[in-house]
Amino acid sequence: MKKRIIGLDILRVIGVIFIFCYHFTVDYIYRGNGTDSLMPGINYFFNVMARPASLFLFIISGYALMYNKEDTISLKQYYHKRFKGLYIPFYVAYTLMTCLYFFVNNGITASFVQPWKFIYTILGIDGMMFQVEANFYLIGEWFMSCIVICYAVYPLLAWLLKKAKFITLAVLLIISNVMLFVYNPFQINVLMNPLFVLVYFYIGMLMHETIGTKQIPTWTKWVCLVITVLIWGHYLVQGFAPESALFMLSAEAGEIAFAIWSVAMIIGLRDVTLKEDGRMYAAVAYISKISWCVILVHHALIGLFFSTRDVQGYTSKDLFVAFIMMLLLSWGGAELVIKLSAKVNAFLFPKKAK
Repeated sequence: MKKRIIGLDILRVIGVIFIFCYHFTVDYIYRGNGTDSLMPGINYFFNVMARPASLFLFIISGYALMYNKEDTISLKQYYHKRFKGLYIPFYVAYTLMTCLYFFVNNGITASFVQPWKFIYTILGIDGMMFQVEANFYLIGEWFMSCIVICYAVYPLLAWLLKKAKFITLAVLLIISNVMLFVYNPFQINVLMNPLFVLVYFYIGMLMHETIGTKQIPTWTKWVCLVITVLIWGHYLVQGFAPESALFMLSAEAGEIAFAIWSVAMIIGLRDVTLKEDGRMYAAVAYISKISWCVILVHHALIGLFFSTRDVQGYTSKDLFVAFIMMLLLSWGGAELVIKLSAKVNAFLFPKKAK
C-alpha cells in the first residue's frame, strides 16, 4: 500500500473546511435572507479561498491518480474502481438527501421535471446541466460533474502525458484561456465547465510526472508561502479596503491568480510531515478520507436548513449553534454514506473466495 502524502491530505482538509464555511455563509445570506451585518464580510473571507480550494482539489486528484499508478492497470479495473469510489457514494448520498427533502417538503421539489432528465443524475452531471435546464440536481454540484469528466478521460490524458506531455498542456491551456478571455461557446459558466477545469486536473498529473517524490527545496517552499500571502492579502484588501488596493483584479485575471495560488499551496505543503502515530496525523487522515462524502452531503443539508427556517432574527450565538449543528449533521451524513456505500459495494461486487 502506498504511503500517504499527508501534505496533500492537509490540503484536502483545508479545501473542505473553506468550501463548507463558504456554503454556510452564502446560504445564510441568500437562502435564509439573513440580516447579520458581519456575515457578508465573513462570507467574502471564505469565498476568497473557496475557488483555489476547489482548484487544488482537482489538481490533487490528478496527482493522486498518477501517484497510485492508476495508468498502469487495465481500463476495466480503472473504471471499476472509479465507479465504486465515485458513483456509489454519490448514488447513496443522493438517495438519502432525496428522502430527507421529501420528508421536510412533503413532496419532490423537481416533480415538474421531465423524467428522462434523470439521466443527468445517473451520469453525475446534473449539477453542470442545471445551469442549462431544470433537472433533478440535488447534491454534488458542478464539482461532481467536473470530476466525473476528469476521471472519464484520465486514461487518455495519461497516454498523452507519456507521448506529448507539454504539447497536451499547451493545448489545454489554449482551450481554457480562449474560453476564459475570448469566447465561451457554452451556456455553462466557464469556471464550472469540465472542459475548462480539465487543465487543472492535468496539471496535477504533470506535477507528479515532473516532480514525483523529489524533495521540494526549502527556498521553493518559501517562495510558495510568499505567493500565498501576496495573493490572499491582495484579495482581502481588495474586498475589505478597496481604496487601499494597488490594483483590482477582474474575475478572469483572478482565475489566473487562483491557479498560481493553488499550485503554490500544493508545492509548498506537499512535503509536510506529521508524526504517523500522532493524533494530528490521524485527524488529518480521517477528515481527508471522509472529505468526498462531506462535499456530497453538506450543501444539501445547509440549503435545506436555511430554505425552511426563519433565520432573520438569529443572533451570533444562534448562528454559531446552527454552524455546529450543520457541521455535526454533515459529519454524521458523510459517515452514513460511507457505511452504506460499503454495504452496497459488498452486495454488488462480492469478493470471490480464494
